[in-house]
Amino acid sequence: MLANAKKFSGILLIGAALLLNGCKEEKAEIGAAAPALAAYDLQGNQVALSQWQGKHVFLNFWASNCGGCLAEMPALEKLSKEFGDSIVVVGINTDKDEMNIQALLDERQVSFPNVRDQLAITQERYQVIGTPTAYLIDPRGKLIGQYVGMLKEPDLKAIFEQSRQKG
Repeated sequence: MLANAKKFSGILLIGAALLLNGCKEEKAEIGAAAPALAAYDLQGNQVALSQWQGKHVFLNFWASNCGGCLAEMPALEKLSKEFGDSIVVVGINTDKDEMNIQALLDERQVSFPNVRDQLAITQERYQVIGTPTAYLIDPRGKLIGQYVGMLKEPDLKAIFEQSRQKG
């Protein structure tokens, strides 16, 4: 009985490793389906892009030590409220778990959803090399834009307006 239990647990471990490895192979490609998120909200619940199906999603990868990321936050907050009927801004924090990002978000009065990419799997899938990096996903889950580096409010607004027009 013990031998069977060890064999079964070994098979489970191999299966889990293959599954995780296969998941990590997903890569972001403009025009293709957006890779799944491997991220959790600030309450520890797993999140999925399907939560925002029917709207454009502006995935914004950021870090607390990134000046450009912090400079973008007020514009993203403003635009998330202005365009909330058609687009949702989702912040994907890339900091280590020890960083209290909730305090930073509260201090900056950020209300759009923010998630943590604890294992950096989402960063790997989206091929994020540095922050800020953002992706625009259409309401059907297809990647339609990639933006590397800090964007100023007029540029962000143009992206949001264009996505609203495309519906």
